[in-house]
Amino acid sequence: MDGISLGAFFPPVGVMTMAAGAALGGLPIAFRQHDFLARSAARPSRRDHAIDIARGIALIFILYPHFTQIAAALGSIGRARVPYLSDLQFCDPADFFVFLSGYVYGLVYGQRAVRDGYRTVVRQTVRRMAQIFRAMVFTVALCVGLSWLLIDDPAVLRALDLLSFERSGREAIAGIALLLDSTLFINILALYLLLLATAPLFLWGFRRSVAATAAVSLGIWLLVQIGPLHVTSTWAGMHSFNPFAWQLLFAMGILLGMQRGFDAILASMTRAQAITLALACLGFFALRTGIRVSPALAELVLPIAHKPAFGPLRLANFVCLVPVFVLAVGWLERQVPVLANLLARSGALSLEMFCVGVVLTLLMGVAFLALGGTLLAYGIVLTAGIALYLVAIIPLEAVS
Repeated sequence: MDGISLGAFFPPVGVMTMAAGAALGGLPIAFRQHDFLARSAARPSRRDHAIDIARGIALIFILYPHFTQIAAALGSIGRARVPYLSDLQFCDPADFFVFLSGYVYGLVYGQRAVRDGYRTVVRQTVRRMAQIFRAMVFTVALCVGLSWLLIDDPAVLRALDLLSFERSGREAIAGIALLLDSTLFINILALYLLLLATAPLFLWGFRRSVAATAAVSLGIWLLVQIGPLHVTSTWAGMHSFNPFAWQLLFAMGILLGMQRGFDAILASMTRAQAITLALACLGFFALRTGIRVSPALAELVLPIAHKPAFGPLRLANFVCLVPVFVLAVGWLERQVPVLANLLARSGALSLEMFCVGVVLTLLMGVAFLALGGTLLAYGIVLTAGIALYLVAIIPLEAVS
């Protein structure tokens, strides 16, 4: 077959999926209901190591921009910083976080829905939501306590979105608990809570009609783009992530996860297709670079790449980037297994690691200022922070 065999990246799963793909006509993703149900019924032979690696990478790519934003606001690093993914493409790690969360949900709960029924899935989903909510409130409370001990400069507290806790800690915590406010970059967890509330409906819908459920999700996303569902409320961080738009990304993840779509896509992807996708990503990079030097181009492009509304250009960029990203994950797993394993261990504890990252971002900001807030301090703290972040996996695994 003139293709890029997934066996080169994820051998046990790749062989299994290529055989399944051949049995179903070789289509990379099943949209016909019969084929979709057949693929959904096939049990994975092992935990999807590649997805855990991908989530681990996404967590690192979330951590360092958050710290960099603080360093840029409070220090003297100028424009000299590590590039963000959003400097190079029209999407960022948040897109991968949401998509991979949907993928894992579809992979795990899609099987449970068949085996144990939807009532069990709903109960387990609600339990997971409660776990996320507790983690979110505890993380903010811990950061507030640390800020009272370590920070007395109102400008620093303002940069960390913690100034309101100085005025009235009880009211501020209540605002977090009621999703009225978000701080310390936790708005994506509020989005995740809203998306999880809809997840059992997506499972139910896809098992009954892939086409109809996908059409409903796409239709809701379109209503955001044309205006009726374009919301600017600060509740649950909607001004940063419109859930009516981002549900499409989450639904795409669930759809692929239910049928282990990454495996099937890569097992049937030809070299020409992989090169075409890579060239498309280079084209998005060229466009992203162009808007920095051309205000007219920026005025034309940025509205259709809008992050809160998950604009159509952002969606197109993400669809092209995901297969390239997973190819890179496969290369990493094959060529740098020690690092890949460490990232996979991080990704397997994604909620815990995200919360550790929030607390660590606060501590990194304090250390950055203590070292003078210079570019050198930025480099030292960023390097040490990422190292500590990966080391944090060890105690978290011990208590999980």
